Amino acid sequence: MDGKSKDLITDNIEKIKVLFPEAVAEVADKDSNISYKIDMEKLSILLGEAAIPTEDAEYYQKYGEKFAFEWSGKRRAIAEAQKRSTGTLRPCPEESVDWENTENLYIEGDNLEVLKLLQDSYMGAIKMIYIDPPYNTGKDFVYKDNYKDNLSNYLEQTNTTNAVNSEASGRYHTNWLNMMYPRLKLARNLLTDDGVIFISIDDNEVANLRKICDEVFGEDNFVTEFVWEKKKKPSFLHRNVGKLGEYVLCYTKKSLFSIPFSIETTTEGKKYPLNNAGNSLAVLKFPPKSVRFNFQDQQIAAQDMSEGNIITRLLDEVVIIDNMNENEFRLEGEWRYSQELLNTIIENKEEIIISKIPFRPNHVKKGGEIKKMKNFFSPNHYSMETNEDASSQIIELFGKEVFSYPKPIKLIQTLIQAITYCDSKAIVLDFFSGSGTTAQSLFEYNMKNKGERKFILVQLPENLDENIGNADPDTKKMLQSAISTLEELNKPHYLTELAKERIRRAGKKILKEHNSKDTGLFAEDYKLDIGFKVFKLDRSNVKNWDIELDNLKESDAATQLKAEFNKILNILKPERTELDILYEVMLKLGLSLTTKVEEKEIEGKKAFVVGSGVMVATFAKKISYKQIGQMLDLKADFVNPGEFKFVIADESFADSKDKTNALQLFKQRGITNYEII
Repeated sequence: MDGKSKDLITDNIEKIKVLFPEAVAEVADKDSNISYKIDMEKLSILLGEAAIPTEDAEYYQKYGEKFAFEWSGKRRAIAEAQKRSTGTLRPCPEESVDWENTENLYIEGDNLEVLKLLQDSYMGAIKMIYIDPPYNTGKDFVYKDNYKDNLSNYLEQTNTTNAVNSEASGRYHTNWLNMMYPRLKLARNLLTDDGVIFISIDDNEVANLRKICDEVFGEDNFVTEFVWEKKKKPSFLHRNVGKLGEYVLCYTKKSLFSIPFSIETTTEGKKYPLNNAGNSLAVLKFPPKSVRFNFQDQQIAAQDMSEGNIITRLLDEVVIIDNMNENEFRLEGEWRYSQELLNTIIENKEEIIISKIPFRPNHVKKGGEIKKMKNFFSPNHYSMETNEDASSQIIELFGKEVFSYPKPIKLIQTLIQAITYCDSKAIVLDFFSGSGTTAQSLFEYNMKNKGERKFILVQLPENLDENIGNADPDTKKMLQSAISTLEELNKPHYLTELAKERIRRAGKKILKEHNSKDTGLFAEDYKLDIGFKVFKLDRSNVKNWDIELDNLKESDAATQLKAEFNKILNILKPERTELDILYEVMLKLGLSLTTKVEEKEIEGKKAFVVGSGVMVATFAKKISYKQIGQMLDLKADFVNPGEFKFVIADESFADSKDKTNALQLFKQRGITNYEII
């Protein structure tokens, strides 16, 4: 384990190797270390005319100008998404709720670094992402990434003034684009194939956001631009119009796999006419006993039944007995349905009704089918909540306003429902989580349908004392209210502390409201998860040996080397706990941060059993060969030896002999997935 996040560049090389093995070459460095590199010239040959040659002039002469969205710093933003993080996520059980059982996560830290650290454990696992990033209004905070060492930049600047991105900076849109691009790139990796991302935004950057999302997710995966009526009364700050709305951009990871978005179903018995004026003419066949006629039994001759712009021609005589067609007949017209769909409707025993002459067939649905949602949210459409409602929801929890511009619960809950109505165990990620509305929205939706959906919330610990310096009068008043609340709670003045408190109070509120009702909600077969595990971004628990040999002075090289070797003799940082180290190992090995962890004592030595025996880890000192054998016995019976993982610190071995014996023991038991750190 090298203390770094997933190597995305190596992953991409492996993907190219599968498709174009001829374009991947083995290259040796000066120390004869072998690595794989892409032969761009050979790859260009393999792609033929689909490749853009290095000499752009030649390409332009042949094909004309290429379309691309470019800005200053884009190359570095792309490279930043590929760079590995040297951070880790340190567990904080004391700040968590129901640490042992919850499957929800709250992570404090720069979301760029956090997204990198989640790549191993959550790649392809997130069903839905919702984010509400800075709108780049000139007043809001924009993350200032340091491409050289973003983790150090985060740790150094956590307690410093949060700079606004003003138009006077000269890099107004550029700073915002460079902030968003690598985060979206990394976020896409985490989505399931049928996963969806929703992004709240306003007029300031909606056009640019659409362009970078087209590039990151693909234009074919654009779904829609939802319009949300966020106010009951417009603001007239713009010189031309009064503004009421904002937008929610939506993209799928792979549109081929995405499901219809729905938050409601059809009602029982609703009629849908088969005629649809303007469609192309077609003939539909109606098998015997497939149509119910709401008039007297009779024989009706073939005839033209067209009226106005509705074309309907009965091509065969139809015999009606007991209100049903005794024989097959055909109708020609402009139909809403194909023959294939009509056959399916008939097979499903759904009714086709004709109530008069001339024939105008109707399909009567059974009810319960999903209805595709519309892309407009307002109080009159889906009874959507507004900013005023969001403020009321915060006041209900805290007795006063303590957040700037929180989103209303129903907005995010509607989006969650639209994507996860048929996946009650989906994971929802929000990496600009702000006030924590996503958590409360998910709690309430789970409560409604006994779901087990989980959330991962990520938020920078913004210093509220420092934020006041950049705030307008209204925001300053709200920040003072937030700080006074944190003072009462004896908590540091960070946005994350306030958000965690909001989630705690929201969970208690839901339990209180619904435990008092005889709803059966909290019966033995279902328990609403209102907990969350807290993790905080920090440097790796593993020491790095960063000495530069070329800079050593010949006179004292030996002394310096000895000092450095003594530093790394114990590779794990002494101030870190065993739990810190365990969760870093879990991240690096691709295990979920909510995987069940049990502590076991083996003759006074602590061992961690992860995932009911999928992995066992120990970082105790002076472990004997015998104790290692007992720890290996903790492996679950359902896990094959080749799939079982065993992790031990190098400094845990009592001596070199025990280490050698342990390696032999691994071999004897068929355990190949072991990690010595």
